[in-house]
Amino acid sequence: MSQTNADGAHIGVLDGLRGLAALWVLLSHVSILVGMSSVPVLSWGGSAVDLFMMISGFLMAHHYLDRYQTKAWNAPRTWMHFWTKRWFRIAPAYFILLGLALVLGPTLGEFRTEIATHYPWTATRPERYLDRSWTNVLTHVTFIFGAFPQFAFRTPLPDWSIGLEMQFYAALPFLMLVLGPRLRRWRTMLVVLSTFVLSIAFRGVYALFEMPSFLLIKLPVFMVGVLVAYGLAHKKMGLPILLVSLIALLNVVRVHNAEAVLFAIMAMGFCVLLAGQHLQGWGGVHRALQPLREAFASRYGTFAGDYAYSIYLLHLLLLLPLAALLLRQSWFVNLNTWERWSLESLLLLPPCLLACWLVHHLIEQPGIKVGVLVAERFRGRSAQ
Repeated sequence: MSQTNADGAHIGVLDGLRGLAALWVLLSHVSILVGMSSVPVLSWGGSAVDLFMMISGFLMAHHYLDRYQTKAWNAPRTWMHFWTKRWFRIAPAYFILLGLALVLGPTLGEFRTEIATHYPWTATRPERYLDRSWTNVLTHVTFIFGAFPQFAFRTPLPDWSIGLEMQFYAALPFLMLVLGPRLRRWRTMLVVLSTFVLSIAFRGVYALFEMPSFLLIKLPVFMVGVLVAYGLAHKKMGLPILLVSLIALLNVVRVHNAEAVLFAIMAMGFCVLLAGQHLQGWGGVHRALQPLREAFASRYGTFAGDYAYSIYLLHLLLLLPLAALLLRQSWFVNLNTWERWSLESLLLLPPCLLACWLVHHLIEQPGIKVGVLVAERFRGRSAQ
């Protein structure tokens, strides 16, 4: 869920998309905590996380392809340069909010239990709020928690996707070596097909994960973004759109539910939005989407994109006490579901945005700058 920043040319449309995904996750959690029955799209927070993954896959592959002429893909210093920047982009804000979440865990757990007395079907396991064991802490600070079912969803933060993204970062240099600078057709096809074969062969293992935090489960989603990055880099979307269509089709066949259909729509829309000018026969659609691209790339889109990561990470720390306190008010309980959802959303956004402003300016931005300095210094030493 990271943005370009110091990693190369800025792609403005992705700002708004990231902001949209973060707001989508927030509103889906509000819908859960007001007892709202599943509302198509709105309550599908997992689909919003899929959008984050497409964006991340695109950005990381885009930057790798952009630097192919100047950096050796198979050089360890290139990998370390990439990993250093990614670590400093994600870790500083995450570590501080993780520490806060662990300290506040029992209190947040009490709020969550109180909410569940009103809406029992929304209850989550208390261990998520109470586990302060060294094992749980260690797996989280090392970012390996996503690969372990017992730790992947065991803090008050929605951080299962952070562990997933860090796995993707770790695998990306090797994935790019396999795919090649110009997208090796059969190797790419093998990567796509193997992920779905493994999902069938190890479905029992995958089912142990309360959230899909293990990379092989979600690698096809990241691959959508990677493939679009290749198409945009080489101005040829024929093979990428074919492979994206295959991913969408296989996902519908494997999952066969409405969210799988939404994923297919999102994947194809992502292709058209970012690289539709290189899709034969889609030029008119690409041009028709220009106002949408301009909106996403506007200053409002940039604002939303800047705060997307912090919104995603910290909103539950504010939402849980707000939801519990509101449910203590009889007048709030007597409102209809949509009224509760609207009011809770409106009350949450101002303090959430203020907290995100502080996190972004006091933690994220300094962390990014330090990451750039450390990465450049490391690369300079490696080149000597």
